[in-house]
Amino acid sequence: MNKLRLITLSLMFLLTACAGNQKTITLNKQTLKQNTTWSGIVLVNGDIYVPPGITLTIKPGTVVKFKRVDEKSPANMFGTESPYFPEIELIIRGRIIARGTPERHIVFTSAAINARPKDWGAINLLGSRGNIIEYCKIMFAYDGVHSHGGEAVISYDEIAKNGVGISFKKAEELKNVPWYGKISNLKITHNHIYDNKGGIGFRNSKALISHNLIENNKYFGIFPKEEANAEISYNEITGNKKGIYLYQTRKVRIDHNNIYDNSEYNIAVAEAQDYDVAAPDNWFGTIDRRKIEESIFDKHDDKDLGQVFYQPFLRRKIDWEGK
Repeated sequence: MNKLRLITLSLMFLLTACAGNQKTITLNKQTLKQNTTWSGIVLVNGDIYVPPGITLTIKPGTVVKFKRVDEKSPANMFGTESPYFPEIELIIRGRIIARGTPERHIVFTSAAINARPKDWGAINLLGSRGNIIEYCKIMFAYDGVHSHGGEAVISYDEIAKNGVGISFKKAEELKNVPWYGKISNLKITHNHIYDNKGGIGFRNSKALISHNLIENNKYFGIFPKEEANAEISYNEITGNKKGIYLYQTRKVRIDHNNIYDNSEYNIAVAEAQDYDVAAPDNWFGTIDRRKIEESIFDKHDDKDLGQVFYQPFLRRKIDWEGK
C-alpha cells in the first residue's frame, strides 16, 4: 500500500472518528476579536485573520478543513497579491499555538473529497512571533507553513502533499506594512516532510533545520537562496529530485546529514550560484569519491559556478534521529 493511500486512510479514519462525537464548526471570512480556541472539526470557508495581540490556540485532535475556492472568491480578505494567497488561509499577525500530542495530532487539510495540493493557502506568518506548530499534519496547501518575517518553532509534524512544505523569507514586499524588513527565524526539527512539490524553501532568513526526514519531494528537499543564515544538520535527505539546491546562497552551514539517492543530484548549485559552499562531514551513501562528485553539480561541471567543498565526508551513515 503506497504512502499516499496510507495518509488518506489515516485521515479518513481520523475525520470519521471525530465526526462521530463532535459537530462541525463553520467559520466564514473574519478577523478574530479576542483570544480564541478551536477544537473538534473546524470548517474554514474564508480567510481567518489573527491580528496583533490576539492568540489562536488549537487543541490536540482538532481537524481544520479549508474549503477550496476560486482565486476571485470573496473569501479572500486582503486580495491575492504577495504575501497573501488566492486560496483560503490563516493570516497570523498575532500568534498561533497549534500544539498537538503524539497520540492526537492536529490536522490542517482540504475540505474537498478529491483533495489535491494547493486546495488552500497556508498557515501564513506575517511578522508574528511566538508561534508553535507541533505534532500537526499539514496537507494539500499551497505552502504548508509560509512566513514573511515571522518566527516559529515547527516540530514533530507530518507535512505532505503541499506545493511547498515550509516556505519563508525576509519581508521585502509592501514597504508600508509593519513587518517590512524583518527576517524570518524558524526552528524546524523532527518533522517528516515528503511528497510535496518542494520540501523547505527559504531566502534571506535565519533557520535551524535539524533532525528532519525530507524525502520524495518532486523538485527539491531544501532550497536556500541568497543570505540563508541557516544551520542544516542531522537530517535525512533522500529520494528528492535535488537533495539540496543552492541559489546565490551565503552563510549556510551543511554538515552531518545523510544526503543520498536523490534522483538528479544530492547537492546542486543553480546557474547564478557563484559562491563556494562548505558541506563537510555529510554521508553521501558511498565512500567512492568519484560517485560522490557525480552526485554534486558545481564548478566541476560549469566553471562559472561556485564549488561545493564536501571533504572530509563521513564514511558511514549517521544516526540522524538519535542525537
